[in-house]
Amino acid sequence: MAGPRDLRRGAKPFERPADPTEIIGGKSHFIVQPFRGFVLSVHRRGQVAETILCRTEGELNRIRRRLSDEGLIGYARGAA
Repeated sequence: MAGPRDLRRGAKPFERPADPTEIIGGKSHFIVQPFRGFVLSVHRRGQVAETILCRTEGELNRIRRRLSDEGLIGYARGAA
């Protein structure tokens, strides 16, 4: 046997889907993208999407930590 399978989805748990936002679904989340610094797109359930611009990695990390503490799921788009 090659490893445990998640029978609900038909794939091994460590295999990534083509679009990672499929995992997030309708949950509150934020997406980090590089753009003249960094851009955070914050999507909270039942609210309008919010965009936050960060110039430094330190500022980005403070905001990411705050959003994670609030229970949002983070996703870094464009990361390897």
